[in-house]
Amino acid sequence: MPSETQAPDEVSLREIYLMLKRRAWLVLGLPLGLGLAVLAFSLLWPKTYTSQVVVSLSLSNQSNQGLLNNLPSLPGLAQGFVDLQQTRLLADQLGVDDPSRYYRARFDEKRGLLFLTAQGRTPQEAHKRAERFLQVARGYLEQTLLEGARANLQAALTQAQFDLKAAQDGLKGIQAQLAQAPDRFSTDPSLAAALEARGNDPQTARSPTPAYTSLSLDESRLRSQIAQLEARIAVLSELLKNPSSISRLVSQALLVQVLVPPAEPLRPSFPRPALFTALAVVLGFVLGAMGALVIEAIQPPAGPSGAEEFSGRKAQQPPRPST
Repeated sequence: MPSETQAPDEVSLREIYLMLKRRAWLVLGLPLGLGLAVLAFSLLWPKTYTSQVVVSLSLSNQSNQGLLNNLPSLPGLAQGFVDLQQTRLLADQLGVDDPSRYYRARFDEKRGLLFLTAQGRTPQEAHKRAERFLQVARGYLEQTLLEGARANLQAALTQAQFDLKAAQDGLKGIQAQLAQAPDRFSTDPSLAAALEARGNDPQTARSPTPAYTSLSLDESRLRSQIAQLEARIAVLSELLKNPSSISRLVSQALLVQVLVPPAEPLRPSFPRPALFTALAVVLGFVLGAMGALVIEAIQPPAGPSGAEEFSGRKAQQPPRPST
């Protein structure tokens, strides 16, 4: 019986090496040519510089008399500015037709950080655009909070005016009842005990005229409430008349800390010749090796080596029996 030999479909590492060696012009030439082309492209392509700004945002709702409570949420404010990149409003403020071409904004809700990125053809241009972008972002946040603060103040003023009207009407009713109150009479111990048992104030229950005393106390409380409401209305009205005062309150509520200020970049962000050339060489080598293997599989090499291989395979075949 003929001895077992290696299957013709199996290929050894030596055969792969010989195939790649025969196609060395492709395996080495393609990476070299692709690397040189990418290098030339990277050197000739206009450079782009990027300046990034990192801003920490936080809100403090602790203010005098709670005038700035219920302001818009910080994630909502930051995301609202991010969504403005495709709007004409931001384009007009930045002075460009397409803000997304030169500017990028991203908000990290977990850390409360707003990332602002600006690009330019020179380091100075990227720096100036980053400063402009930061100014526009700060102005948008402050303006949005300012509008919210004005709405809150106007609502508080309207509520205070309603409360004042109700207190004044209540005071008029109590004063009418006091005008019709009976004259003072001697204290009735049984009546005082009954009033105290029902939860009335002991001072009122033991007074000569409990009804008159209770109405007088209510009148005093309403007068005090009216005085407080009038003072609150005066403060709110004064704030609404002075936008600068509201702006100061908003600046205290919105805490903007620039962690990474705008700066001139030292190196261009695009293109990067060294990185792009290295990637092109690696890709060219992979494509060249794959191409060489495909060519060898489709078209076996012709010549003495091929003839020797064919004769060797023919010699290994067993002779046919004679008839």
